[in-house]
Amino acid sequence: MTRPEPRFSIVLPTHNRHELLREALESLAAQTFTDWEVVVVDDGSSQPVDAAEIRSIVGERYTLHTHAHPKGVAAARNSGYMLARGEFIAQLDDDDQLAPAALELADRGLKHPFAPEILYIGVEAFGGEGAAVNARQRAALDRTLANARSASDQGLIIFGDALFDALLKSVPAAFQKPIFHRSILDRVQPMNKDDWPESAWAIEAAARSIRCALLDLPVYRWRRDGQSYFSVSGQHFASMLGHIRMKQGLLDRLGQELPERKPALKKALAQARFDYCYNMVSDSSAMPWGQFTRSFIEAPGARHLRLLYRSQLRRRIQ
Repeated sequence: MTRPEPRFSIVLPTHNRHELLREALESLAAQTFTDWEVVVVDDGSSQPVDAAEIRSIVGERYTLHTHAHPKGVAAARNSGYMLARGEFIAQLDDDDQLAPAALELADRGLKHPFAPEILYIGVEAFGGEGAAVNARQRAALDRTLANARSASDQGLIIFGDALFDALLKSVPAAFQKPIFHRSILDRVQPMNKDDWPESAWAIEAAARSIRCALLDLPVYRWRRDGQSYFSVSGQHFASMLGHIRMKQGLLDRLGQELPERKPALKKALAQARFDYCYNMVSDSSAMPWGQFTRSFIEAPGARHLRLLYRSQLRRRIQ
């Protein structure tokens, strides 16, 4: 017998983390809202995920899809999206969890008169880095909300067109955990292999003026135990380069489709290049001249001259 279409489909990619996957599934089984399914995508685990184990935790409300070989988390998510049957699609990483009332509160938010097509949800980090990550993310979120000139109504934070410019400056974690109507799959490019695919997705959704809101409650539990780029040597600069590639890709594509967005995208790309250069020089590394030159050409400013002076002064001292 065919199962009825659920309100929510939770897409859960996993790779070689069976114990953590169990914890993630248990957080779904504990939901106070019951109209959901989970789509588990096993991305080529060396020991394949056991369907019987999934069933023992969540019952029959699951689909298991397996990649023969690892393709990466973005590809796994996209496979899950294609199999999802729910009216709204959410995502859960295999090392994270949902608070028990997460789907109940999301359902309530999606019924708001504003009728958001995308509902972003608040994130609470836990684990060894939890407190530090929560402090950083709260500060980043508050800046973004101020820049977006958001308004609160009936427990939701509602956004208008200013969200696009705000997200070009920063995409806090809360904007990287979307719950979205399945029709969005036809309107926003699927997440690709950028270092921060969720950032690109949120920026594009805002560029296309899709109705979105934020449930600013800590309902997504984000495990932070040393896997953050802040805590892994060398990952900070790799992430910044990924951020540059992501904004270049958005400029190349959306600059053609949405020409009114091109100036802001170009400025944001130049700023991303400059930030990378600034951090490299601050780390006593050599100036990345290619990125510096392109940033100056795209959006010249006095900051380039100051950074150039700083770089040359440091070189003389050394």
